[in-house]
Amino acid sequence: MPDARTHIDEGLRFQKLGMLDRALKQYEATLDSTIDPALTGEALCRQAHVYRAWCRWDEAVRLARRSAAIARASRMHPLEAEALNAEAIVLLEQARFDEAVVIFERILSLEIDDRMRGIVYQNLGSIAAQRADFDRAEQYYQSSYRSFSRAGYLWGEAFTLTNIAAASIDAGKVKPAEIIAGQAIRAAKKVGDLELVGIASLNAAEALAAQLQLERAQELVSEALGYFQMEENDLRRAQCLRVLGDVRMLQGQREEARKLYGEALRLADSVRNDFEVSRLQDCLELATAVE
Repeated sequence: MPDARTHIDEGLRFQKLGMLDRALKQYEATLDSTIDPALTGEALCRQAHVYRAWCRWDEAVRLARRSAAIARASRMHPLEAEALNAEAIVLLEQARFDEAVVIFERILSLEIDDRMRGIVYQNLGSIAAQRADFDRAEQYYQSSYRSFSRAGYLWGEAFTLTNIAAASIDAGKVKPAEIIAGQAIRAAKKVGDLELVGIASLNAAEALAAQLQLERAQELVSEALGYFQMEENDLRRAQCLRVLGDVRMLQGQREEARKLYGEALRLADSVRNDFEVSRLQDCLELATAVE
Protein backbone atom coordinates (compact mmCIF):
# COMPACT_ATOMS: atom_id res chain seq x y z
CA MET A 1 0.00 0.00 0.00
CA PRO A 2 1.41 3.46 -0.90
CA ASP A 3 2.59 5.54 2.02
CA ALA A 4 1.52 9.12 2.74
CA ARG A 5 4.52 10.66 0.97
CA THR A 6 3.79 8.64 -2.15
CA HIS A 7 0.16 9.81 -2.15
CA ILE A 8 1.29 13.46 -2.02
CA ASP A 9 3.81 12.99 -4.82
CA GLU A 10 1.21 11.24 -6.99
CA GLY A 11 -1.28 14.00 -6.26
CA LEU A 12 1.18 16.65 -7.37
CA ARG A 13 1.86 14.71 -10.57
CA PHE A 14 -1.86 14.55 -11.37
CA GLN A 15 -2.27 18.23 -10.48
CA LYS A 16 0.41 19.30 -12.96
CA LEU A 17 -1.43 17.32 -15.64
CA GLY A 18 -4.68 19.09 -14.83
CA MET A 19 -6.29 15.92 -13.44
CA LEU A 20 -7.56 17.66 -10.33
CA ASP A 21 -10.14 15.07 -9.23
CA ARG A 22 -7.45 12.40 -9.13
CA ALA A 23 -5.04 14.75 -7.39
CA LEU A 24 -7.60 15.49 -4.70
CA LYS A 25 -8.17 11.79 -4.06
CA GLN A 26 -4.45 11.31 -3.50
CA TYR A 27 -4.34 14.16 -1.00
CA GLU A 28 -7.38 12.75 0.79
CA ALA A 29 -5.63 9.36 0.92
CA THR A 30 -2.67 11.09 2.59
CA LEU A 31 -4.93 12.40 5.35
CA ASP A 32 -6.39 8.91 5.84
CA SER A 33 -2.97 7.28 6.10
CA THR A 34 -0.99 9.52 8.46
CA ILE A 35 -1.14 11.68 11.57
CA ASP A 36 2.26 13.22 10.90
CA PRO A 37 1.74 17.01 11.12
CA ALA A 38 4.17 17.81 8.30
CA LEU A 39 2.47 15.45 5.83
CA THR A 40 -1.02 16.38 7.03
CA GLY A 41 -0.29 20.09 6.66
CA GLU A 42 1.21 19.63 3.21
CA ALA A 43 -1.76 17.57 1.99
CA LEU A 44 -4.20 20.23 3.24
CA CYS A 45 -2.20 22.98 1.53
CA ARG A 46 -2.20 21.09 -1.77
CA GLN A 47 -5.94 20.50 -1.44
CA ALA A 48 -6.33 24.26 -1.06
CA HIS A 49 -4.60 24.77 -4.41
CA VAL A 50 -6.99 22.32 -6.08
CA TYR A 51 -10.05 24.15 -4.75
CA ARG A 52 -8.50 27.47 -5.79
CA ALA A 53 -8.14 26.16 -9.34
CA TRP A 54 -11.86 25.32 -9.22
CA CYS A 55 -12.52 28.86 -7.93
CA ARG A 56 -14.10 27.43 -4.81
CA TRP A 57 -12.62 30.22 -2.77
CA ASP A 58 -14.12 29.58 0.65
CA GLU A 59 -13.06 25.93 0.75
CA ALA A 60 -9.58 26.83 -0.49
CA VAL A 61 -9.14 29.40 2.28
CA ARG A 62 -10.48 27.03 4.93
CA LEU A 63 -7.99 24.32 3.97
CA ALA A 64 -5.08 26.75 3.71
CA ARG A 65 -5.82 28.09 7.18
CA ARG A 66 -6.00 24.58 8.62
CA SER A 67 -2.62 23.84 7.08
CA ALA A 68 -1.14 27.07 8.45
CA ALA A 69 -2.47 26.35 11.94
CA ILE A 70 -0.86 22.89 11.97
CA ALA A 71 2.43 24.33 10.74
CA ARG A 72 2.37 27.15 13.27
CA ALA A 73 1.69 24.78 16.16
CA SER A 74 4.68 22.64 15.16
CA ARG A 75 6.86 25.65 14.32
CA MET A 76 7.27 24.52 10.72
CA HIS A 77 7.93 27.92 9.14
CA PRO A 78 8.38 26.71 5.53
CA LEU A 79 5.03 24.91 5.60
CA GLU A 80 3.35 27.87 7.28
CA ALA A 81 4.66 30.09 4.50
CA GLU A 82 3.30 27.70 1.85
CA ALA A 83 -0.12 27.67 3.51
CA LEU A 84 -0.25 31.43 3.92
CA ASN A 85 0.73 31.79 0.28
CA ALA A 86 -2.10 29.44 -0.71
CA GLU A 87 -4.57 31.67 1.12
CA ALA A 88 -3.11 34.89 -0.29
CA ILE A 89 -3.32 33.61 -3.87
CA VAL A 90 -7.05 33.06 -3.41
CA LEU A 91 -7.39 36.71 -2.34
CA LEU A 92 -5.22 37.81 -5.28
CA GLU A 93 -7.41 35.92 -7.75
CA GLN A 94 -10.48 37.57 -6.25
CA ALA A 95 -8.76 40.97 -6.73
CA ARG A 96 -8.76 41.52 -2.93
CA PHE A 97 -5.32 43.04 -3.23
CA ASP A 98 -4.98 44.87 0.09
CA GLU A 99 -5.80 41.71 2.05
CA ALA A 100 -3.42 39.65 -0.05
CA VAL A 101 -0.54 42.10 0.45
CA VAL A 102 -0.88 41.85 4.24
CA ILE A 103 -0.42 38.08 4.08
CA PHE A 104 2.45 38.23 1.58
CA GLU A 105 4.29 40.69 3.83
CA ARG A 106 3.68 38.36 6.76
CA ILE A 107 5.31 35.52 4.83
CA LEU A 108 8.39 37.67 4.22
CA SER A 109 8.76 38.05 8.00
CA LEU A 110 9.10 34.27 8.44
CA GLU A 111 12.21 32.13 8.03
CA ILE A 112 11.83 31.24 4.35
CA ASP A 113 14.12 30.11 1.55
CA ASP A 114 14.86 31.79 -1.78
CA ARG A 115 12.23 29.73 -3.58
CA MET A 116 9.40 30.95 -1.35
CA ARG A 117 10.80 34.50 -1.29
CA GLY A 118 10.73 34.47 -5.09
CA ILE A 119 7.11 33.27 -5.11
CA VAL A 120 6.05 36.07 -2.78
CA TYR A 121 7.83 38.71 -4.87
CA GLN A 122 6.12 37.28 -7.96
CA ASN A 123 2.70 37.62 -6.42
CA LEU A 124 3.41 41.13 -5.15
CA GLY A 125 4.57 42.01 -8.65
CA SER A 126 1.33 40.66 -10.09
CA ILE A 127 -0.68 42.85 -7.73
CA ALA A 128 1.41 45.92 -8.62
CA ALA A 129 0.92 45.22 -12.34
CA GLN A 130 -2.85 44.87 -11.96
CA ARG A 131 -2.81 48.21 -10.15
CA ALA A 132 -0.94 49.65 -13.16
CA ASP A 133 2.15 50.35 -11.02
CA PHE A 134 4.47 48.87 -13.62
CA ASP A 135 7.73 50.24 -12.22
CA ARG A 136 7.09 48.57 -8.87
CA ALA A 137 5.95 45.39 -10.63
CA GLU A 138 9.22 45.25 -12.55
CA GLN A 139 11.21 45.68 -9.33
CA TYR A 140 9.35 42.81 -7.71
CA TYR A 141 9.82 40.59 -10.77
CA GLN A 142 13.55 41.28 -10.86
CA SER A 143 13.86 40.44 -7.16
CA SER A 144 11.85 37.30 -7.76
CA TYR A 145 13.97 36.17 -10.68
CA ARG A 146 17.16 36.63 -8.64
CA SER A 147 15.66 34.61 -5.80
CA PHE A 148 14.62 31.80 -8.13
CA SER A 149 18.04 31.77 -9.79
CA ARG A 150 19.77 31.41 -6.42
CA ALA A 151 17.38 28.57 -5.56
CA GLY A 152 17.84 26.84 -8.95
CA TYR A 153 14.04 26.80 -9.24
CA LEU A 154 13.19 26.31 -12.93
CA TRP A 155 9.43 26.38 -12.41
CA GLY A 156 9.79 29.76 -10.73
CA GLU A 157 11.73 31.13 -13.66
CA ALA A 158 8.95 29.99 -16.02
CA PHE A 159 6.40 31.61 -13.70
CA THR A 160 8.39 34.86 -13.78
CA LEU A 161 8.37 34.95 -17.57
CA THR A 162 4.62 34.36 -17.58
CA ASN A 163 3.95 37.26 -15.23
CA ILE A 164 6.34 39.60 -17.04
CA ALA A 165 4.48 38.88 -20.28
CA ALA A 166 1.14 39.68 -18.60
CA ALA A 167 2.50 42.93 -17.15
CA SER A 168 3.92 43.92 -20.55
CA ILE A 169 0.49 43.46 -22.12
CA ASP A 170 -1.11 45.66 -19.46
CA ALA A 171 1.57 48.29 -20.12
CA GLY A 172 0.83 48.21 -23.86
CA LYS A 173 4.17 46.63 -24.79
CA VAL A 174 2.62 43.90 -26.90
CA LYS A 175 5.59 42.92 -29.08
CA PRO A 176 7.91 42.30 -26.11
CA ALA A 177 4.99 40.53 -24.42
CA GLU A 178 4.62 38.20 -27.40
CA ILE A 179 8.33 37.27 -27.28
CA ILE A 180 8.39 36.76 -23.50
CA ALA A 181 5.15 34.76 -23.57
CA GLY A 182 6.71 32.45 -26.17
CA GLN A 183 9.67 31.93 -23.87
CA ALA A 184 7.26 31.28 -20.99
CA ILE A 185 5.40 28.61 -22.99
CA ARG A 186 8.64 26.78 -23.71
CA ALA A 187 9.81 27.08 -20.09
CA ALA A 188 6.45 25.85 -18.75
CA LYS A 189 6.52 22.85 -21.08
CA LYS A 190 10.05 22.09 -19.92
CA VAL A 191 8.91 21.81 -16.29
CA GLY A 192 5.76 19.90 -17.27
CA ASP A 193 3.17 22.27 -15.80
CA LEU A 194 0.14 22.36 -18.10
CA GLU A 195 -1.65 25.09 -16.12
CA LEU A 196 1.35 27.36 -16.59
CA VAL A 197 1.44 26.45 -20.30
CA GLY A 198 -2.22 27.49 -20.48
CA ILE A 199 -1.62 30.85 -18.79
CA ALA A 200 1.43 31.57 -20.95
CA SER A 201 -0.55 30.64 -24.09
CA LEU A 202 -3.35 32.99 -23.03
CA ASN A 203 -0.82 35.81 -22.63
CA ALA A 204 0.68 35.09 -26.03
CA ALA A 205 -2.77 35.08 -27.62
CA GLU A 206 -3.65 38.45 -26.09
CA ALA A 207 -0.38 39.97 -27.32
CA LEU A 208 -0.87 38.56 -30.82
CA ALA A 209 -4.47 39.77 -31.02
CA ALA A 210 -3.30 43.30 -30.19
CA GLN A 211 -0.97 43.03 -33.20
CA LEU A 212 -3.80 41.76 -35.44
CA GLN A 213 -2.26 38.31 -35.78
CA LEU A 214 -5.73 36.94 -35.26
CA GLU A 215 -5.46 33.41 -36.62
CA ARG A 216 -2.51 32.49 -34.39
CA ALA A 217 -4.11 34.31 -31.44
CA GLN A 218 -7.31 32.29 -31.85
CA GLU A 219 -5.33 29.06 -32.07
CA LEU A 220 -3.42 29.72 -28.84
CA VAL A 221 -6.36 30.98 -26.80
CA SER A 222 -8.45 28.01 -27.93
CA GLU A 223 -5.73 25.66 -26.70
CA ALA A 224 -5.63 27.48 -23.36
CA LEU A 225 -9.42 27.42 -23.08
CA GLY A 226 -9.45 23.66 -23.69
CA TYR A 227 -7.08 23.16 -20.79
CA PHE A 228 -8.98 25.44 -18.40
CA GLN A 229 -12.27 23.76 -19.32
CA MET A 230 -10.71 20.42 -18.39
CA GLU A 231 -9.42 21.94 -15.15
CA GLU A 232 -12.84 23.58 -14.53
CA ASN A 233 -11.16 26.91 -13.77
CA ASP A 234 -13.90 29.48 -14.39
CA LEU A 235 -11.71 32.54 -13.85
CA ARG A 236 -9.22 31.47 -16.51
CA ARG A 237 -12.07 30.41 -18.79
CA ALA A 238 -13.50 33.92 -18.47
CA GLN A 239 -10.14 35.42 -19.42
CA CYS A 240 -9.87 33.13 -22.45
CA LEU A 241 -13.39 34.03 -23.59
CA ARG A 242 -12.53 37.72 -23.23
CA VAL A 243 -9.55 37.34 -25.55
CA LEU A 244 -11.66 35.31 -28.00
CA GLY A 245 -14.19 38.13 -27.87
CA ASP A 246 -11.42 40.60 -28.69
CA VAL A 247 -10.48 38.49 -31.71
CA ARG A 248 -14.10 38.44 -32.91
CA MET A 249 -14.37 42.21 -32.49
CA LEU A 250 -11.26 42.73 -34.57
CA GLN A 251 -12.73 40.41 -37.20
CA GLY A 252 -15.87 42.56 -37.29
CA GLN A 253 -18.07 39.88 -35.70
CA ARG A 254 -19.75 42.05 -33.06
CA GLU A 255 -22.63 39.70 -32.27
CA GLU A 256 -20.29 36.78 -31.63
CA ALA A 257 -18.05 39.04 -29.55
CA ARG A 258 -21.03 40.12 -27.44
CA LYS A 259 -21.93 36.49 -26.74
CA LEU A 260 -18.37 35.66 -25.71
CA TYR A 261 -18.06 38.72 -23.48
CA GLY A 262 -21.44 37.97 -21.93
CA GLU A 263 -20.49 34.39 -21.08
CA ALA A 264 -17.11 35.55 -19.77
CA LEU A 265 -18.82 38.16 -17.59
CA ARG A 266 -21.13 35.53 -16.15
CA LEU A 267 -18.16 33.33 -15.24
CA ALA A 268 -16.12 36.17 -13.76
CA ASP A 269 -19.08 37.31 -11.69
CA SER A 270 -19.71 33.75 -10.47
CA VAL A 271 -16.18 33.56 -9.02
CA ARG A 272 -16.40 37.06 -7.53
CA ASN A 273 -13.45 38.61 -9.38
CA ASP A 274 -14.30 42.31 -9.52
CA PHE A 275 -11.19 43.20 -11.54
CA GLU A 276 -12.10 40.85 -14.42
CA VAL A 277 -15.78 41.80 -14.15
CA SER A 278 -14.88 45.47 -14.67
CA ARG A 279 -12.73 44.67 -17.70
CA LEU A 280 -15.49 42.60 -19.25
CA GLN A 281 -18.15 45.24 -18.62
CA ASP A 282 -15.98 47.68 -20.57
CA CYS A 283 -15.58 45.15 -23.39
CA LEU A 284 -19.31 44.47 -23.50
CA GLU A 285 -20.11 48.17 -23.52
CA LEU A 286 -17.78 48.68 -26.49
CA ALA A 287 -19.27 45.70 -28.33
CA THR A 288 -22.83 46.95 -27.84
CA ALA A 289 -22.12 50.59 -28.71
CA VAL A 290 -23.97 52.01 -31.68
CA GLU A 291 -21.72 51.95 -34.75
